[in-house]
Parts: sequence; C-alpha cells; structure tokens
Amino acid sequence: MYVEEDLVFYNQPLVNQIEVFDFMADELEKKDYVTTGFREAIKKREQKFPTGLKLSDMNVAIVHTEAVFSKTEKLVVIKPEKPVMFRNIENLEPIDVDLVIGLILNDSNKHLEILKKVSQLFQNQEMMKDIQNVKSQDELSSLMQNYFN
Repeated sequence: MYVEEDLVFYNQPLVNQIEVFDFMADELEKKDYVTTGFREAIKKREQKFPTGLKLSDMNVAIVHTEAVFSKTEKLVVIKPEKPVMFRNIENLEPIDVDLVIGLILNDSNKHLEILKKVSQLFQNQEMMKDIQNVKSQDELSSLMQNYFN
C-alpha cells in the first residue's frame, strides 16, 4: 500500500519549497518512514535536480531522494493551498506547482516502476482533472489510494 490516508494533504498552507520539504519530513519522521538525513537530502537533491513538470492542466513536482534515506515504500501527496514555486525539470525556469508527490522508496528497483505509474497518472487527463477539482482531503486521498494501491 503506497498511499496512506494520513500521507495525503489537501489545501496545506505552504508557501515555498522549504516549507513543503520540512512539512513532508516532519510527517514522515513522525511515522519513522525516513532517516534523519532525509530532510536535508531532499532539499539538496531538488537544488541539483529540479523536479517541476509543466502539464497541460496543472503543474506538478515529483520529489525524491536516494533510497538510503527511506525506510519504507510510500508516496506523499500534497496539494498546497496556493501553487508553490519549483524549477522546471526541462528548462530550469520557475513554475508554480499545484501538486507535489514525494516518493519514499527504499528499494531502488521499485523506483522505475513507481515513476512509470506516476507518469501514467499525469498522462491520464480525466484523472488529472479530478485531482485538480478535488474539494476535500478525503476526496484527494480516495483518488490517490484508488489509483496507486
């Protein structure tokens, strides 16, 4: 089970990347799903390898770090209250991101499998419209659990 109800966050008042990463790390550390080095590793990786993606209906970021910082196989889904600026993976330009998916994977062999599933999600225009139009935490959580679990 990759998506847990309490790892899906809707309408979070996060204003920048650092807040997103600290919030994610706080939630994952509470559950003992990541090592103490996760927080800094995810920030450093994002600086070197930006993860923002411009899609037709909404912009997303797929944040992750090396498997050594993860203790389990989970996805964190954050739909911030307002878009958060990330850098575009393709041209490094700033883009406003509407959805952040954090990959917490301790098995590097599953990394490509999950990335494939995430990219299929992004290509599913109906599903992306549903995500864009969610009105509650429960709605977002159900969509993500039904898709990934």
